[in-house]
Amino acid sequence: MAIYDIHNGDTISAISTPAGSGATFVLRISGGKSLQIAKKLTSNKTFTPNKAFVLPIKDGRDILDRAVITYFKNPKSFTGEDVVEFSCHGSSYIKRRLLELALELGARPAKEGEFSMRAFLNGKMDLAQVQGLADLIASSNKAGHKAGMNLMEGKISDKFVEIKNALKDTLAEIEARIDDIDEEMPLIDTKVHKKSLTKTISTIQKLTDSFSTGKYIKEGIKTAIVGSPNSGKSSLLNALMGFDRAIVSEVSGTTRDTIEEIINVDGYNLILTDTAGIRKHALDPAEKEGIKRSNRAIAKSDLVLFVQDASKPVSRAVKPFLQDILKSGKNVIVVLNKADLTTKNNLKGIKISCKNGKGIKVLKNKILQTVIKKPVGGDVIITSARHYESLLKAREELYAAEELLGGRIIRLELFAEHIRGALSHLAEIVGEVVSDDILDIIFSKFCVGK
Repeated sequence: MAIYDIHNGDTISAISTPAGSGATFVLRISGGKSLQIAKKLTSNKTFTPNKAFVLPIKDGRDILDRAVITYFKNPKSFTGEDVVEFSCHGSSYIKRRLLELALELGARPAKEGEFSMRAFLNGKMDLAQVQGLADLIASSNKAGHKAGMNLMEGKISDKFVEIKNALKDTLAEIEARIDDIDEEMPLIDTKVHKKSLTKTISTIQKLTDSFSTGKYIKEGIKTAIVGSPNSGKSSLLNALMGFDRAIVSEVSGTTRDTIEEIINVDGYNLILTDTAGIRKHALDPAEKEGIKRSNRAIAKSDLVLFVQDASKPVSRAVKPFLQDILKSGKNVIVVLNKADLTTKNNLKGIKISCKNGKGIKVLKNKILQTVIKKPVGGDVIITSARHYESLLKAREELYAAEELLGGRIIRLELFAEHIRGALSHLAEIVGEVVSDDILDIIFSKFCVGK
């Protein structure tokens, strides 16, 4: 059964706070029996909407807890239904018993994402906003929080409405021409329509271009720290972390295995991987395996920090290795460590000193400048692969429509079909057109209390 099929007017209940002990927890009830259940649990006859009440919760003749209870009357609630929320003390017994009482009085256990699903079905949020809510809950950094808020607040939905309205205007005229059997309308102005399509395609392109940044927001920036032995790779990891995480030694080849840590740089998660030193001939099997892992880390990375000891000449093994990385098309920043000493190579890069911290802030700024592409169209950033794929499909339909305008004879029926195709793909984003499977996937990512 698809998740949206469970919306049949019944009343649901769930704990909306994480599992475990805490100072307080929240029990949420949504549906037609919500207020009735609240009255029975408290013996309170009247609840004013959007006003908090401090009342004892009754368990038979006993008082289970004294709680803050808030009633939200439909449709002015999160779900669009009558909703009651109980904020209680964080006892595991109170939590378990209160849910039992709510179920005994006519509610049923909520399923994953069912509260949000009801909000969607009742028109409180479109599907893009639902995705934003999920992203907001999952956000672990400033950039993720901002992207989730923009999505939940409807900024991306507004952009889609803008695109859809332009396409609908075009489609309306084309369909009128198709119906103009007597050919009473003037000849079609292809320049006007081409200009409109070009503008719409450009808007979509800006949105799709933002997906690379959106991907980094969600997944973090995978950063491989590579270079020759004793160049300062582990020292750089420690300097970026702000404390000693990796072992630093004068002995060449100390780092045999990859070390992975996460730091936050101006709101973005940087996933740092310290790798084994690169040299022409590995000294032992452990070092050989370390170098293999280094190469795998580079292959998986979004950014390579190539560390070189500025006080030493570039070795023969390093030069071709660096050239191969540059040719791969990856984002690469050359980091010249030990810049406090006399420079003995002509490599160009960011000069730092892990010893005294010089240049570390400059390097962090350079990392973001290299990887993060600021959205051309403002704060709107695509973070969902589903949205990205729908936009790509819509763009292809518009490319096909645009190409038809260049022909000697414009096949209006085919042109209109491409416009409808683009509109259909855009409708998938906000949930106007969506399959059962997609709904299942999206709402199943929420907890039962959301």
